[in-house]
Amino acid sequence: MTLRAQVETAFARYRPYVDDWVDFVEALLQPLPTVVWVNPLRVSPEEGQRLLVEEGMHVTPLAWYPGAFRVSGGPRPAATWLYAAGVIHIQEEVSLLPVLLLDPQPGERVLDLCAAPGGKMALIAARMRGRGTVVANDVSFPRMRAVRHAVERLGLVNVCMTLYNGANMPRTAGRFDRVLVDVPCSCEGTSRKNPEVLFSCGVRESLRHQGLQKALLRKAIQLCRPGGRVVYATCTYAPEENEAVVDAILQEMGGQVQVVPVSVSGFRVSEGLVEWYGQRFDPSLQWTVRVWPHANNTGGFFVAVLEKAPDASAPELPPTVAEQWPDRLVVPATWIPFWQARYGISPDTWEAWWFLQRGDKAVDGVARGHRPPIRPRPEAVGVPFLHTKGATPKPTTAVALLVAPRATRQVVDLSRDHLSRYLDRQPIRLTASQTSGTMHSGFVLVRYQGFGVGTGIWRPQDAGGVLESLFPKGWRR
Repeated sequence: MTLRAQVETAFARYRPYVDDWVDFVEALLQPLPTVVWVNPLRVSPEEGQRLLVEEGMHVTPLAWYPGAFRVSGGPRPAATWLYAAGVIHIQEEVSLLPVLLLDPQPGERVLDLCAAPGGKMALIAARMRGRGTVVANDVSFPRMRAVRHAVERLGLVNVCMTLYNGANMPRTAGRFDRVLVDVPCSCEGTSRKNPEVLFSCGVRESLRHQGLQKALLRKAIQLCRPGGRVVYATCTYAPEENEAVVDAILQEMGGQVQVVPVSVSGFRVSEGLVEWYGQRFDPSLQWTVRVWPHANNTGGFFVAVLEKAPDASAPELPPTVAEQWPDRLVVPATWIPFWQARYGISPDTWEAWWFLQRGDKAVDGVARGHRPPIRPRPEAVGVPFLHTKGATPKPTTAVALLVAPRATRQVVDLSRDHLSRYLDRQPIRLTASQTSGTMHSGFVLVRYQGFGVGTGIWRPQDAGGVLESLFPKGWRR
């Protein structure tokens, strides 16, 4: 069977509900455009666009999402230094939509109930400018590794990670201003990059997910504060997983929650269904949005924006990191003078941070005022800050990416040729001009074009000496 025939067979039941069936099928036969967004913690959208063009890519800004771009030509984005340095993140275009509609604000407390592999979580935390609290939760330990990588590479100090079944998240997780529940689903809308879903999708597969989807949405609403916002999202077309799930929760929870209308300027969406082969849904389901692939040349998606009633119940707000773990809180004077003396990093760099001791060998940095759950206890909080076991503390790669641009000494600026060797973890013989500043043997911060790319070990030898790359093995692309 040809791909066209398989598409038409797999999705035949949607034909009466798609505005242009021919265009729908044609879109699913084409490759999915590559989209990246620029990390606002690193650069402005304009500067990010310039850097992408310098890498040889053709760049088209998204009209509906400032700071995101379709890219083609040139190198793969994941193979560039921009990705390694946390300047860009790669994410499918349509999956930006739930975060835009969630509209997280700096200083708020936000839960991503099904966070792995972490793209939406990262965008939430970046939009919050590193302030407040983002709880990135998932039930899969292996998939949470990708979340951790995104947190460290992008410098998301306002994130803590929990490993828990989201449907059973306890009230001790505390209340949240906003909750994203991007549920596991049949993934029909991902067929452009995962054609195998064409062979597994259908009513039976959709009904298999429905129970968990209802439980996750119910829990998201319970944990949301009165008057707060919940965004329910799937990457499938199936009403059994979309409108039917939201409709069931509306009926179950009465007036505790309602669907609110939304609009997206510059991005074509279709209304949600209020009827599906004779089955009727709550009229407010028309305010949910469907994204058919041919409308914007994307994958398929469904999003419902819900608002919790002002008089509904919710858990209490949990204490801050400093209040929960006072025995782990590190006095800033312990390490801030070290950064100033060795690297010339100004003390005001850390004004928005708290520091937590992790065991007897490491210190983590987290956004000041961060409020993690009481239970489940976070697997990780903020970003790794220093490894403190040796005679000289070792800066982590995550913090080097953040603060190397501010360093005035003990820093190496790489040439383009040196950059490739550094990212490949090869030793680099430096020139005398690259080490002309205040330098001591041992750990150094490493930059390229003024951006932090990691850490290394400098050993003085003839002329400029040798730099040993400490770029993490697991980050190599």
